[in-house]
Amino acid sequence: MKSEKWQGISGTLIHDETKGIIIDKNEKSDSLDYFSEKLKTDGKPLKEVREKMIKNSIKRDLKTNPLHLKAWFDKKYDNDNSEKSKEINSDKPTLQYKQIKSDISFFGESFLEGFLGFYGFELDNAVSRYESNLQIIETKELGIDDEAKYFLGTSQKGEFKKATSELPSKSIAEEELQKFFSKEKKQVQTQSIELTKDTDE
Repeated sequence: MKSEKWQGISGTLIHDETKGIIIDKNEKSDSLDYFSEKLKTDGKPLKEVREKMIKNSIKRDLKTNPLHLKAWFDKKYDNDNSEKSKEINSDKPTLQYKQIKSDISFFGESFLEGFLGFYGFELDNAVSRYESNLQIIETKELGIDDEAKYFLGTSQKGEFKKATSELPSKSIAEEELQKFFSKEKKQVQTQSIELTKDTDE
């Protein structure tokens, strides 16, 4: 059995390469028997569980700007609902949803439908951004070697794709990630300069 922790994602994934379960921080158990039994009874396909863990964590941290919601309605030429967007008091989707539901007579069903469409779009984009960026992943072989191993990688639709071989520590993984982002930033700047030169000629 292995454990997996993903950068910026709450919860730990316990798996046996085929099935997995999510353990949250409140579940305090180091017992292999406990994990093994839970994996047998509650385990789901590994890719599905990894994808769910990432999506649920992003969903909890997602913020939706009321101005972006207004722009969403503006793009759909829905002026009434666009104006109502100004009445949203929070950037937390759960609080926004509760506000809309509690005052449905003001917001109306069409606003609720539009909000849910906007929220789904924002969540899909946030998950897609996370999945397309390199992340630090910490893994452990439970019961065999409890020493953490670190990798850089991505999760595309729940499939773990390693971008590096094993890295000796989390600080080295962070340095490698930083190097990657600086290299990527330089490439973007170089491309931008080249495009500017091409348009000037």
